[in-house]
Amino acid sequence: MQLSRQGRNLTVAVVGGLAVGTALAFVSVDGVPLTYLLLQFNGLVIRGWVWQLVTSVVVAPPTWSGLFDVGFNAMALVWLDGFFTLAYNKNQYYAVFLATAVAGNVVSLANGPKAASFGASGGIFGLLAGVISFNVATNRRVDFILVAWFIVIFIVSSFLFASVDWLAHVGGALLGLVLGYAIGGRRRADDSVPS
Repeated sequence: MQLSRQGRNLTVAVVGGLAVGTALAFVSVDGVPLTYLLLQFNGLVIRGWVWQLVTSVVVAPPTWSGLFDVGFNAMALVWLDGFFTLAYNKNQYYAVFLATAVAGNVVSLANGPKAASFGASGGIFGLLAGVISFNVATNRRVDFILVAWFIVIFIVSSFLFASVDWLAHVGGALLGLVLGYAIGGRRRADDSVPS
């Protein structure tokens, strides 16, 4: 299986985020490891620490949950990369990932001010949901097998473990549906123009 450059770069970024989180755990600011200033703490985001909506996409803490999250997200990027490259060009791949990951983090603020989270899964669900709506826009039909796979992946990865931020998955997927449909509609229009 050959990964696209985008898939490889995002996988390296996700895995590298654990390395960064581990290294920054040894640096403290006022007794707080620097890693924890880059994860998403909803109460801090609400008070203006909005950079956590972005940094928490990649930075992961050196904990078992951090290791599990990074491992799962890296495997998902590798496994799903072929689907993503069918729908997105290089810039769209990165843009949809980042936009949907941040959208997922914004939606996860609904977990309340005491909640904390991290991870790239909102962006991965955004990319995957975008493939579904891209397919609808370009082919004018729903691929029910792809929808069924999405539902299975969503349920298993969102509700199998109690600590998973399923709202981030929902937020990423919702924006992914919109962006995928827009990209697919543009691709269909470009393909219908005679050359």
